[in-house]
Amino acid sequence: MNHPRFGLMLRFGLMVGLGLGVDGLGAPEAQAQFSVTASSMTVRGQVLEAQTKRPLTNVQVHVRTEYDNYKTLTDAQGYYTIQVAAGRELRNFELIFSHSDYREKYFHTAFQPVLRDDLTATVEPTRARVKYRKNKLDMPCGDRKALIAKGGDTLACTFGCEGTPSLTVRLPAGNEMTIAAANGFSLKITDDKVELRGAENQAVALQVTAVMFRR
Repeated sequence: MNHPRFGLMLRFGLMVGLGLGVDGLGAPEAQAQFSVTASSMTVRGQVLEAQTKRPLTNVQVHVRTEYDNYKTLTDAQGYYTIQVAAGRELRNFELIFSHSDYREKYFHTAFQPVLRDDLTATVEPTRARVKYRKNKLDMPCGDRKALIAKGGDTLACTFGCEGTPSLTVRLPAGNEMTIAAANGFSLKITDDKVELRGAENQAVALQVTAVMFRR
């Protein structure tokens, strides 16, 4: 005799094992990788092949928000641009790179094997303050600092203030992220999320170089 409760538990277990949502309509939403307070944002950058560092064409770049999805393909030189105009859509979103011949890349995973600690920064029009582990850096315009992660990897921070102040974080494999906003911002990067605050009434530029590996 089938017990209805046992059948419900079995169905739930199968859905979890298959990666389906409880309602059976699809996979559960992944945790958002980015949270940005801004009026709008331009996401641009380039996608490279991991081994050769050559540009990858026809990579689908996907900004997935709580309200809408924004997609584009990289051009012949691996470049892409996406404009997200609604500020509310930036509070929680994911940045995903997909290609049939390469492993899908959720960009936050680039930080996981390297960072192993929180990196925080305050970016002003003429200087930036960066804190990572025991390092507390006061960076003037054009300054570049190398930081040593717990695993011995080196990551680099560069502060630019010619025009719009920006902070660039470059990881060992070549993945790179630059954030720029005219009046400055505060930034926190953990191993699973990038949070930007202080740019509520500004347009933000997010530039990402993503390195992809073959399947």
